[in-house]
Amino acid sequence: MPSFEQQCLSRAEELADWFVNNQVIRQHLADCGRFENNVPVRRKAGKINYATNWTMGMSVIALLMAWKRTGEERYLETARRAGTYIKSLQVLDPRSPRSFGAIREVTPQTDAFHPRDALSAAWGLLHLAIFAGDKDALWRAKAYAEWFRKHGVRRGYPAWTFFVESGKETYWQLGSFHGGSPLFLFDLYSATKDRKWLKLGLTICDTWMRVFPKPDGSIRVEVDPKTGRDLTGKSKDPNHIGWQDMHKTNDDFTAQALLRAYRLTKKAKYLDAARKFLDWALAIQRKDGAFGRPAVNSAAATLILEMLDMTAVTGEKKYREAALRAVPHFLSLQELKSRDPRFRGGFYCVHGDYVHESRVELGVRTSCYALAALLRLEGRRKYVGYTA
Repeated sequence: MPSFEQQCLSRAEELADWFVNNQVIRQHLADCGRFENNVPVRRKAGKINYATNWTMGMSVIALLMAWKRTGEERYLETARRAGTYIKSLQVLDPRSPRSFGAIREVTPQTDAFHPRDALSAAWGLLHLAIFAGDKDALWRAKAYAEWFRKHGVRRGYPAWTFFVESGKETYWQLGSFHGGSPLFLFDLYSATKDRKWLKLGLTICDTWMRVFPKPDGSIRVEVDPKTGRDLTGKSKDPNHIGWQDMHKTNDDFTAQALLRAYRLTKKAKYLDAARKFLDWALAIQRKDGAFGRPAVNSAAATLILEMLDMTAVTGEKKYREAALRAVPHFLSLQELKSRDPRFRGGFYCVHGDYVHESRVELGVRTSCYALAALLRLEGRRKYVGYTA
């Protein structure tokens, strides 16, 4: 019987191949480079959906990890093709200094975008620069970072939504998901040695720690910037409530950002904040290894990654032990029964109005996180992506 490590690598290769098989590769199509997303496995297929800027960027990082581990050129080619699509979304019109460097959300015609999502796209470009030698990608990642610094941050925290052409006002609602944004800035600092990126990343960490943690270690997902009122669970829109529920346990790598901040500064406040959230996650871990009710599919991967990092930083074994307890549930999210290359290897995500604990549609969100988690669980090499 294959060892646990061999099983993790085998599953990672199945998943990386799923990305390869679900990418648009015909160059005359405007969607070339995008991945099919929200893929129904045992239901009648409807309209095809494709990955957006941020899922493209995070998939690039995971595929580069798979390439580094296996040496399979198809993973590098797939990452580069995805990067080319991301580049097509970037605004580089010098007549529009307010938007120069921004990265659109879905297509080159999309007006609104979320700065956190665009940051994840730029993060993918940064990793193409670091690991695949793409100098243009580095320039573009820096161009986005400059846009973000000048136009995407106010009072120490980033915006929720920005509009490129329409002239609508920037939406400054406070979202906990920006707690993971400093990881991009810290990676950019490592690549360029420009301390302004370190400073900005730490500023965002500090603001996040003031606004979002609750006394028990859980987090407020959405906060009104004018009143400071917690808006988590207050919406009448079931889609938005489901989205908020997701970010209660999938913290968008905030714990990793805090751990990186601790490693860069040695300031205990960052370690303490990461520990408080992860200890809360330990407290809600179920007997089957999943975290909370409902168990969020994407969080099955993000919490494994963060628990592994917490043990690596502190030496405390309880976090790695929790990650290993989570593995059976995590692995159950992978589709391995089907032989169809559109399905085989992918991980189930949400469907409908953010329905969790779902086994209906394969999604890029859970899948890119899962690819990183499988490679980290295998443990044969160290990675820069998806880690503190």
